[in-house]
Amino acid sequence: MANADAPQLSESQYALHRKELLALMSQLRSVGAQGDLDLPRITVIGNQSAGKSSVVEAISGIKVPRDAGTCTRCPLECRLSSSTNAWSCRIGIRLEFDDTGRPLQEVAEHRFIDMITDKNEVEVALRRAQLAVLNPSVSFAQILEMSAEDLRNGIPGSEPLLFSRNVICVDLEGPDLTDLMFLDLPGIIQNAEPEVVQLVEEMVVSHIKGNCLILVALPMTDDIENQKALRLARQQDPEGRRTIGVLTKPDMLSSGSKVRDLWLDVIEGRKHQLLHGYYCTRQPDDDERSRNIAPAQARRAEGHFFATTTPWSTSTYKERFGTDNLVSTLSTLLVQIINDRLPFIRQMANDRMEACRRELASLPDKIVGEPATHMLNLVTAFCTDIRGYVEGQSDMSSLIHDRNAAFAAFKLAINKTQPHFIARVPGQPGTHAGFPIHIDNEPSAAATDLIATQKSVFLTDIRLHIAKSITRELPGNIPFSAKKSLICAFQSTWLKSAADCFDSVKHAMLALLMRCIDDKFGRYELLQARMKSFITELAGKYYESCGSFLMAILEVEQMPFTMNDHYLQASTEKWLSRYKDQRAGKDADEDEPALKRRKLAGKLAGSQPVTPPADPFKFGTSAAPSSSAFDPAKNPFGIDPSRPFPGVAATKPKAESSTSGAQSSSAMAMTEPDKINSVLAGLAELGYPGVTADDFGKLRQVDEFETEIAVMSEVRGYFQCAYKRVIDNIPSLIDSKFLRAIAQTLQQDLISEFGLGSENANAVCATFLAEDPRLVAKREDLIARRRRLETVQVQLHNFGLNRAGQA
Repeated sequence: MANADAPQLSESQYALHRKELLALMSQLRSVGAQGDLDLPRITVIGNQSAGKSSVVEAISGIKVPRDAGTCTRCPLECRLSSSTNAWSCRIGIRLEFDDTGRPLQEVAEHRFIDMITDKNEVEVALRRAQLAVLNPSVSFAQILEMSAEDLRNGIPGSEPLLFSRNVICVDLEGPDLTDLMFLDLPGIIQNAEPEVVQLVEEMVVSHIKGNCLILVALPMTDDIENQKALRLARQQDPEGRRTIGVLTKPDMLSSGSKVRDLWLDVIEGRKHQLLHGYYCTRQPDDDERSRNIAPAQARRAEGHFFATTTPWSTSTYKERFGTDNLVSTLSTLLVQIINDRLPFIRQMANDRMEACRRELASLPDKIVGEPATHMLNLVTAFCTDIRGYVEGQSDMSSLIHDRNAAFAAFKLAINKTQPHFIARVPGQPGTHAGFPIHIDNEPSAAATDLIATQKSVFLTDIRLHIAKSITRELPGNIPFSAKKSLICAFQSTWLKSAADCFDSVKHAMLALLMRCIDDKFGRYELLQARMKSFITELAGKYYESCGSFLMAILEVEQMPFTMNDHYLQASTEKWLSRYKDQRAGKDADEDEPALKRRKLAGKLAGSQPVTPPADPFKFGTSAAPSSSAFDPAKNPFGIDPSRPFPGVAATKPKAESSTSGAQSSSAMAMTEPDKINSVLAGLAELGYPGVTADDFGKLRQVDEFETEIAVMSEVRGYFQCAYKRVIDNIPSLIDSKFLRAIAQTLQQDLISEFGLGSENANAVCATFLAEDPRLVAKREDLIARRRRLETVQVQLHNFGLNRAGQA
């Protein structure tokens, strides 16, 4: 491999640039950049006993350890540099992985042997380095003191690793070297334990991906199809663009053998084509190695062999034979790849740095300062968020939305419990679809049961209920218990509805609390678990406390009572009018609401509004409420003004004798609202102001079910009072005594729970603030990666500056 023109080549611009590129790659690998960037490289692989070590020796000019079986048990990185200086060798160890094979955060290249000037000492030095790599618990100093015999026997009491992914780095410098860098991997094993075979194959595959020239040693004594190393290379390089075949042991093929012709077809590209082709080398045999021939002698013997041995001597592809041709090609290709990929390496380094910084920014900062202070800040931020959700701030509205949905469902459930009274008897002719009659041959259920199950209740059901309720009352008197039991019947499901509502709010609040705990305390596994446990207990305490208030409210509702007698009277009379209309055969569900008709009638009155006097108009003993007592939003029922009012204005009023024909024609053309307005105006003139269209139903004649209709009206009217109370009181208590109560006292409760004001607060908080080891490891890994990439960027920047200065 001697090169007489090496000094002149080293002084050339190309040689200088090649040195700089290879030095840059060496520097980048020394800081572990290969873990983040796909650096260009040459990797030598081959089956066990494929002659791979001989190729490595031929390229590097040094001897590597040779033992029976596997001799290389860790990667060997050779960095060759041509120089006018005397030959020298330095050996280092780059630690990239721990004992279990996990990547280290900090990659470091440690100097193992600083300077070797005698080539005969290199083999023993490499044995020492490999022993150090395979025994990471033994110090370098102890291994350096061991004799050659001790090295062969191993280290007593130390169980060496079978293989290691940490790298032995060999820096060679001398006048007979060509600038080159390559990585030699352990030989691929076929006859060993399955886990060992897999371990070596995984190591090989990991190194031949990406920007890698794969140099495959192929012994010519074995069929090319049987070479497992070549199969692995094809898996990673299916098109053969990155693979170079190195054929070994040609001198072991018998002369005149057809096998030589088959291999010549491979060398000359007629079979098993590769983009960069194949090179055939002949290395010293056992006799020559025993005589310790010099590299220059080995190259001369190689040249003589190919020049005198057929079919190699007759091939027109002379450049495909000999180690010198192989080394020259490898150096040129590697420099070309580095040149081509250098801009992408710069961009990749910048992209990886940006991604690393973003990922670091997404992680919580490391705790600084006193643990108790940090804990207090966390608790304060957590409680502030909870108060924001409870108050329903614009960007924290999820809880209020969930709460409102639960309250709306509760309101609907209570509304559905309204008694379905039908002021008719079962089977009564003329019943319309709006008031279905359910005929059942079985004995009719009690009115209370019908109400509780939200079924229709007829007049006969109420009559039977009243009869069963009478004890010592005088004739004509309705027992209070009759009405109370009907009221309690429609309240029978209120407790469950309130509980369902409360549970929905509780679940929404707990879910929110857990999400906020994960957000604020997720990085502290112990603290997160304790917070969830405490918050669950705290919510349970307020749940029980608020539940007692809800029970009290619902218990009060079991005894009918209201001071809102005005609304009760108005509602009762509204339903009395409705039931009387229904009893007379008028279907309220098909009618336009009476309130809407009344408003329309008021508008038609024009400039002649009716002003009621102070004394209310009365029917029987009940005073009618004024029109202002009716809320349109709460009055979905009424009378259609487009239909004739039963018993009222059934025929056209007689015209006075002085009325002209035109006036008579105008009166005949009056619309239904005009008629209603006319009747109301006439009653006001007679001294009965305050009468509305809803009151017309009261003018009907006394009915045999008058008492039952009155009970229906009172119970239905009271439902409106109780309904309005409960749909406000229950949600208000849940909001006040549960949601707001938790938000208001949460911070103080947490301060007390963790003893933030106590003397040992820092010690307690330090225990709780211990971070998840996975998070700590991730942060440390990212910090190490950032430092590594920063070093890479500096080296790439300096390389660019040097090139610019030279230009």
